[in-house]
Amino acid sequence: MRKKYILIGILTLLLICTQMFGSAPKMGTNGATELLIPMGALSTALGGSNIACVSGTEAIYWNPAGLSNMKNGEASFSYMNYFANMNVTYLAAGFNVGSFGVIGVSAQVLDIGEIKVTTWDSPDGTGEIISPNYLTASLTYSKRFTDRILFGTNAKVISERVGTMNASAVAMDVGLQYLTPFGVGFGVTLRNFGTEMQFSGEAIEFDSEIPGAGPNSTSRKTKLDMASAELPTSMNIGLSYKYDMNYFGNVNFSAVYNNNAFELDHLSFGAEYDIMNKLFVRAGYMAYMYPDDWDWDKDLEYGLSYGLGLNLDMGGNSFRFDYAARPMETFDVNQYFSISIGF
Repeated sequence: MRKKYILIGILTLLLICTQMFGSAPKMGTNGATELLIPMGALSTALGGSNIACVSGTEAIYWNPAGLSNMKNGEASFSYMNYFANMNVTYLAAGFNVGSFGVIGVSAQVLDIGEIKVTTWDSPDGTGEIISPNYLTASLTYSKRFTDRILFGTNAKVISERVGTMNASAVAMDVGLQYLTPFGVGFGVTLRNFGTEMQFSGEAIEFDSEIPGAGPNSTSRKTKLDMASAELPTSMNIGLSYKYDMNYFGNVNFSAVYNNNAFELDHLSFGAEYDIMNKLFVRAGYMAYMYPDDWDWDKDLEYGLSYGLGLNLDMGGNSFRFDYAARPMETFDVNQYFSISIGF
């Protein structure tokens, strides 16, 4: 009975947070949209709702505080089949360095394939092919200050290159987790706080005639002024609760409220059924918060997510395989595959 009251309290507190921090929708254009692509099959299957309890290398993306739960080291590889033939690769590793804390590194690469170059004069193509490159690299520091309080931060470099044009920015994430003795967890993150993105390169430079000059005069080099764009900053508040069913395993409930700078705020809920810490069944749901009402199915590109996990002990090292699927309204299902090795 006591556990039921705790769960009800968690949901009530989450609803209170949405009223305290919610605001009118802040729709707009931001830079480095690839930062919003979720990383890791485990957390994606839960709809990203587990920032209060995430651990291991996936914590680098979702809440760097959770990386401090790592006892030794872990390396992971994730591959995502995105929409429109785009793919995302994510590499991460974390190392416990004793009393200093835990150090992590990660790299996210978005591959959108080859694009045929077209111009006003050549709408069918100039014969040139470009392959845009989007890379985000991060360095993470995480530390457990007490048995209840965990802290972590990321320093990130974002680089984008499209043909002869390029843009870059630096950003940081800050995360906190608080663990109670009753199975309840609390997490908060501030993500993608940093400099603006602004493209530059040869594609915006051209020769133009000088007004009023003679026909034999030389042209001048002109460069367009490109607008800058802010990064997609967000503040996230999450709660989790672990329900112990003894011989039947555990059920981990999680929820998060996302206050976003350039898109509608949203709520995410997730549940994971843990069978002897070997087999995991997961599901999550994300709902946008509209200014006048909560509509669970209004203009929703993403909603339901689900997945499975398998954790094996291999001679003292752990091997984990996770799969997640995230259906889209317009395109095919996003599919995630992750492999993690603990050592």
